[in-house]
Amino acid sequence: MMKATIIIPTYQPGEYIYECLDSITKQTLPPADFETIIILNGPKEPYHTQIKKYVDKLDYHNFTFIYTDVPGVSNARNLGLDNAKGEYITFVDDDDIISPNLLEALLAVSSPTCVGV
Repeated sequence: MMKATIIIPTYQPGEYIYECLDSITKQTLPPADFETIIILNGPKEPYHTQIKKYVDKLDYHNFTFIYTDVPGVSNARNLGLDNAKGEYITFVDDDDIISPNLLEALLAVSSPTCVGV
């Protein structure tokens, strides 16, 4: 079973989204243990083509890219939740750069065997 899902809602993203995606590829959790779902909502182009091209270049198999023309971060997050396969879910904004051990740290404190948290 997939341990974690990262959901990234995005609307007309700037160049910063690529730094965000790069930081996800540097996770210390093995790639087979988590997935990343990017939901582009609102205007499709040129964002869809640019992000798709960038994700395709990453040698990383756990990215899912979804487009919806319905704007709104809540809609995008709900669409991500509907498609998530992970046991645990976290949301990351498209302008966030996450630390390499974020998922491992989140899973460590989320574990039922974790004591004293």
